[in-house]
Amino acid sequence: MKEQSALKSFVDQVRWLYEPEYGDFKRKLGLYLKRLVESEPTFAQGPGAKLIEDLKNQVVFNPNGDIEATRRQILKTAEEWLKANSGSLH
Repeated sequence: MKEQSALKSFVDQVRWLYEPEYGDFKRKLGLYLKRLVESEPTFAQGPGAKLIEDLKNQVVFNPNGDIEATRRQILKTAEEWLKANSGSLH
């Protein structure tokens, strides 16, 4: 349950993140992901680690550098993980 709370906090951070340059956006997301893993170590292994890896890949390998498209994809992935793990976004 604690991991759902940590992921919801991450989602809120991503929703309100404003950076005009994709590089800055990417760096902030990387920092938020690092803090997520630090706050909830279960994201360092198993299914949680797969989620973190998927999120990192979406940020780094987004082919067009579109901040809003990346944000939507990150939020969608996090929401799907929460739903699959009995959580829901507020």
